[in-house]
Amino acid sequence: MEFENAGKRRLKTPLLKMVPILIISAMAIMSVAMAASSLMIPPLPSVTMTGIVSDSLCSGDHGIKAPGDPGCTRACVELGAQYALVVGKVKVGNKKKMYLLHGHEADLEQFAGEEVTVKGRALGRDTITVDQVDRAYSEAIGALN
Repeated sequence: MEFENAGKRRLKTPLLKMVPILIISAMAIMSVAMAASSLMIPPLPSVTMTGIVSDSLCSGDHGIKAPGDPGCTRACVELGAQYALVVGKVKVGNKKKMYLLHGHEADLEQFAGEEVTVKGRALGRDTITVDQVDRAYSEAIGALN
């Protein structure tokens, strides 16, 4: 008779004995997850910059034969470049400072080649997630009105 049961496997630990261990494990995992979700993630720094909407390829120096800066900017973006904000007073080497822009592509296309004020959040040293794009307002223009 010993040979009849030799091929069958028996559970060493009955299933009912494992239930408390599974419940305790699930509670531990849930408590770690709740503690992790309660951590405060710092918001990205808010920035407001004024510059000219250009593209990452030309960076304000439009050398191709396109009808002005807006046409070149739009053509370069269609070819795969990203919209960028060129800030004229800050120079790095011989080039003006350029910030890559993410989001609000329709607004950036509308204002291509124009001076705008961009409000957004800094993703890094040279990248901005755009929250709002407005035409730059000059105090001189405001004084004329």
